[in-house]
Amino acid sequence: MTRNYSDKAYETLRDRIINGGLRPSAPLDIHRIASEFEMSITPVRDAIKRLEADGLVEVIPRSGTFVRHFTIQDLIKGYELVEALDGMAGYLLAERVAAGDVDGQELEGRLTPLVDRMEQNLDRDQARIWAELDGQFHQIIFDMSENALIASSYYSVRDQMKSVLSFVSPIYVDRANSVREHRLIIAAIAAGNSEKARKLCQDHRHLVREILKKLLLQM
Repeated sequence: MTRNYSDKAYETLRDRIINGGLRPSAPLDIHRIASEFEMSITPVRDAIKRLEADGLVEVIPRSGTFVRHFTIQDLIKGYELVEALDGMAGYLLAERVAAGDVDGQELEGRLTPLVDRMEQNLDRDQARIWAELDGQFHQIIFDMSENALIASSYYSVRDQMKSVLSFVSPIYVDRANSVREHRLIIAAIAAGNSEKARKLCQDHRHLVREILKKLLLQM
């Protein structure tokens, strides 16, 4: 039962952090949260420990527990990792298509509808929907690359990257151009062109990293 409560607290707090309900540096009072969630402090404490392991929460000695505040430098480093991981995942999946382990047309049939929906949600006030579809797109590629280490490394920073997109995407990302890039990625992977898939996936993430670097220079 405690585990069920812990999972509930974890999922609720995680969703609030990722979607901006809990802002960076916001304090997390275990007793207040337990009262709000109508549960004891033990599952809340367990949930916060999991969020700390995810890198979304930080405990500052003699000060308290807070939603982690990511600096621009933190985000750039995160995207350096994602850029490398994404390129390799695209490469491996295209290799699987070329080897006949994955049907390119079936893969295209899974990915294209997501991109079609992204194209229908390009407006700034639709950025959250667009980002969620983008996340689903890349998750399929990582899941089907069949490299658990690469996938788990990506998932460890994925939530942090979601918080990046919620900040960067509405203002700075050219979502229409990103949709075109997604379609090129699909074509390369479905054709089994591993080197082209790697470059397209890396270049796709590189654009966001360049945006972050420009923002850093403006500070």
